[in-house]
Amino acid sequence: MIETLFDKHRLEGAPNFRDLGGLPTADGRRIKPRRLLRSGHLAYITSEDAAKLLDDYDLKTVVDMRTENEMNRRPDMVLSGVDYLRCPIFEQKAEGVTREEAVPNDPVSSALRMAHNMEGYDPHERMIELYGVFFEEEGIRHYTEFFNTLLTQEAGSVLWHCTMGKDRCGTGAVLVETALGVPEELVLADYLYTNDRLNPVTEETIRQAMLIEHDPRLMEIIRVMDGVHPDYIGVLYAKAEDMCGSLLGFIQEKLGMTDEKLAKLRDLYLEP
Repeated sequence: MIETLFDKHRLEGAPNFRDLGGLPTADGRRIKPRRLLRSGHLAYITSEDAAKLLDDYDLKTVVDMRTENEMNRRPDMVLSGVDYLRCPIFEQKAEGVTREEAVPNDPVSSALRMAHNMEGYDPHERMIELYGVFFEEEGIRHYTEFFNTLLTQEAGSVLWHCTMGKDRCGTGAVLVETALGVPEELVLADYLYTNDRLNPVTEETIRQAMLIEHDPRLMEIIRVMDGVHPDYIGVLYAKAEDMCGSLLGFIQEKLGMTDEKLAKLRDLYLEP
């Protein structure tokens, strides 16, 4: 089902882009199309991509969840008439989540640098550790700002992104879909669909990296750090449950989404 919904939504310069429109909720409604867009950064989108975002998706707002350093190294293409909101989930570098290229526009060298920096760590366990940071004070503040932005978007679409569109952006999608009432199994399916979109990019990066350093151990680190896994999203559910009883409870208590705000969010983004 996820593939059927999302496969038609593609941007050449942002492989992890998709429209959440069509996702069903537990009460039988669906997310409206051309309203909620998730993606990786928009630095490399083509002119055709830009036209599609403006004309087909009526893009009005971009929420950038990256660090300042990431934004400066790969600034989004600026589109006419679109508002850009800086909303960093955290400002400190976090290897494996933030992607602050040592050499701008050289993803292969950057991937190798990241892999070397991760030597001595279990990459899977490192990702689990990093996900625990998303629901700390800074993350809570900026995810609250993100939700408040969604509540002001009466028309057109909102696009949120980090660098690859998998972790900070993926967590944003988990929160929004949960707030709208999307069943947990579909929230997970959307989250994991990132692997379908990014695996071809990752494998090409690994192919090129192997020409520089023929070290399968480093390549596996890249493969793990460039993907998503059910264990990572499990951290979000477990931490939210520990803090507030459930993920929806976290959204209500920590992000300030009162019953009134949740009702407004659902009126804005769900079909009648």
